[in-house]
Amino acid sequence: MQEFDIPSDILGRCYAHGRETYPEEGCGVLSGPDNGGADLDGWHPIDNILNRMHTEEPERYPRTAANGYLIEPGKMMRLEKELAARGHKIKVIFHTHVDVGAYFSEEDITRALWAGRPVLPGIAYLVCGIKDSEPDGAILACFDESRETFVTVPVEE
Repeated sequence: MQEFDIPSDILGRCYAHGRETYPEEGCGVLSGPDNGGADLDGWHPIDNILNRMHTEEPERYPRTAANGYLIEPGKMMRLEKELAARGHKIKVIFHTHVDVGAYFSEEDITRALWAGRPVLPGIAYLVCGIKDSEPDGAILACFDESRETFVTVPVEE
């Protein structure tokens, strides 16, 4: 299980993004060198398109951005290509939770797994709580192969 140390400036940007998107969830990714290590040096907000998808297909997407997120896939794919060209890659997906605290929810777990395995192997998930437009704690969820589940740890601010 690879754990990432979230640099304070990047955590601050995640919180700032959460304040900007409040009262809806914000999301994006964190990146770093593709060297097998846990170094993080890039912060990339990406549009939460869940409201649009909910409007277009409410039965398939019953949640809205008030309590969920869906990263815009085209932007994420373009970013992956740009990062790869520089020898970097996506290492962490981040999103905010609005007025409920920082935790890896059942919905988060369901979306991160397929048939009990990570959809994106090696990717960790950072959840930043935003309450009344202010930071409200953060956790990092990493998949533990030996336990076949996500393990969460608090992120120090």
